[in-house]
Amino acid sequence: MLEKLTDTTIETQRKWLKFLLARVGHNNLPKLFNYYQSIGWISGSAAEKLLDTASLEKRYKGASWTLSAEEQRISRLFIEKLKGEDIKDSLLNVPFSGKARPDVEKKIQIKPSEHIHPAEKKKMEISIHRREVTINNLEQELEEKYAEIGGLKERIRELEKALLENQKEMMRKKIFMDIMDQNIKLKKAVRRGKNKNKNPERSKELV
Repeated sequence: MLEKLTDTTIETQRKWLKFLLARVGHNNLPKLFNYYQSIGWISGSAAEKLLDTASLEKRYKGASWTLSAEEQRISRLFIEKLKGEDIKDSLLNVPFSGKARPDVEKKIQIKPSEHIHPAEKKKMEISIHRREVTINNLEQELEEKYAEIGGLKERIRELEKALLENQKEMMRKKIFMDIMDQNIKLKKAVRRGKNKNKNPERSKELV
């Protein structure tokens, strides 16, 4: 378990955080660290320090906190490096691009003007509010779709694995049946040989 962090490893910490943020975003990073705590990869104090450091990095927004198996493997290498293990830097030179996108807040401001009638101004405020609600709903729906896609991909991997196991089992059964068939043929051939030895005269007559 990664118990604590020191300033001597800050470069590796930031490199790891950039890798994670590009995939899960600032909004999902706490969930990912909670998961790492639950499986014993990092401590609570280490997670808090990492979150503080992450707040200084470029803002990203992700759709889910989950990582692929390969991404989890790389994440584990970063943890081992931070624990003081001899991990080659070449193994940590991974692309930072991911599903998360830069989180840029766009705010629509209404500039006061003496030429806008109060009723017209009210209508504009209502229209902007509805637009913001729609955007929020779409973002939430998009996050749900990303999570659904992630679940479907995982299900596909499970089915592919089950198919491979099924193919292996079918191959084993075919080999077994071939062996059984050859054994039966061998036994028949042995019996025919024994019968010839027992009845040599009969064999001559048949010839």
